[in-house]
Amino acid sequence: MQDRRNQPSSRTNEPSSRARGRGRGGPNRRGTTSGPSRGTPGPRTQQISSFPGLQNARSPVATPQASIYEASRRRMNLMASVSRSSGLEKDGDDLKNPNIQEEYRSFIQGKVGKILQDRSRSTSESEVEKGHRIEAQQNVLILFRKLREGVASTNRRDRFALEVYETSLYLSVLFESPAQTVSILPHLFLSRSSEKVDEPTFTSGSPSICAALCALFHQLVAYYPSQGPYMQQLQALSKIILTDSALSQWLQGLTRSLRTRNYARFSRLSDCSAVNDVLDAPIGASEYDLGLQATLVLMNTLRRKVSESAWTIIRAAYRELSTDDGSAETRGWLEHSLCLASLEKSNSSHDLSVNRWLESRESMGHVRRKEDVNGRWLICKVR
Repeated sequence: MQDRRNQPSSRTNEPSSRARGRGRGGPNRRGTTSGPSRGTPGPRTQQISSFPGLQNARSPVATPQASIYEASRRRMNLMASVSRSSGLEKDGDDLKNPNIQEEYRSFIQGKVGKILQDRSRSTSESEVEKGHRIEAQQNVLILFRKLREGVASTNRRDRFALEVYETSLYLSVLFESPAQTVSILPHLFLSRSSEKVDEPTFTSGSPSICAALCALFHQLVAYYPSQGPYMQQLQALSKIILTDSALSQWLQGLTRSLRTRNYARFSRLSDCSAVNDVLDAPIGASEYDLGLQATLVLMNTLRRKVSESAWTIIRAAYRELSTDDGSAETRGWLEHSLCLASLEKSNSSHDLSVNRWLESRESMGHVRRKEDVNGRWLICKVR
């Protein structure tokens, strides 16, 4: 065996192929490395230091005020419901405290403001954005339900309680939650069978005209075309709220036109100018008045139901419709009968013309265009 101790090492005069340490640069000899030496700022450090505004930046430090705010916000988000805690959970009865009720109401208002802004832009939102908006709306309704339970458990009937019930009613309409509307109405209005029907419900006064109209229109929409529940609700409200003779006459004409199926008259009585005259408030103010917004939403819903009823009759009675330039009278009659104008400010740009509306019905197989004739529609009968 050959003695390997006498052989010269092959690594004696060659530079090492492995770096001596981390961050020492490339495989050059000591003192001639190609990478940055210790203490030399790297590319990232140089980039940041080139912005004077970031040189003195500090990591945010939580102040005592911020910590208190976050703790309070978490507490409000996790506030226990009175009906579900039964006083057994920690802080389960907090919402029975009037001071906490008012604090909780202020907390909810911050969420309501953002949601209403998002709702005003709902015509251009994507499906994902719509889903997030609806989820946020439902969460706000849950928060208001908790607050109503606390107010009801203390039998509070002052101005604060009235505002909570009215705002809950308006938001349940705007957020399209009829189940919430049904649960709120008994807190605002006494039932017809109550012996105290002539006495005010709240110590600070009666619910607003818009709240009363929301209650009445909800009955018309929910039980359309029946008006029985509406009449019962009207009798319970007539001596408390609906003392304005002009308002009473307007409601009588509105419901009479529905019973007689005079849909063109109903359209005129429920358009923007008529609602403006009755409520003595400009339609443009609905952006800032939840009560007026909710009233218009319910009226629009009722108009859509009436439109379907009117179309059923028109479809059975006519074989052909003309909407060309020489048929202005027919177009006007159809616009009124089908209630094509929207009352909501956010939807004003989406008022449907007769031709656009008929095009939507064409896709449903209700009508078809007459060949080689512009502005003529043939009605497809139901088989």
